[in-house]
Amino acid sequence: MFNLQGGELIIIALLALVVLGPEKLPEAMRHVGRLYRQLRSVRDTFQREFKQALDEPMRDLRKATSESASTLREAAQSMVEPPAETAAADDPPDDPPDTSAPDESEKP
Repeated sequence: MFNLQGGELIIIALLALVVLGPEKLPEAMRHVGRLYRQLRSVRDTFQREFKQALDEPMRDLRKATSESASTLREAAQSMVEPPAETAAADDPPDDPPDTSAPDESEKP
């Protein structure tokens, strides 16, 4: 939490021993330990409540975006692959009409 390493902790402990003395140091360390535990408890409670407060709106947002995405996918799919009855109406007939000019040999 405070990013203290071993050497720094030893210096702080020695300084506390000099300032408080050997009689008051154990009680001060117990007090610091209780305070640290309370701070961690407050932090954990805050994080848990914050996560719970954001969890429901995030769930609703995910649901809305997934519904929108599925609607868009369906629309895109219908544009790429038209329905079967529309595709059959758009297909050209199998026998194209004869557009060639009549032969002159068939004239009476």
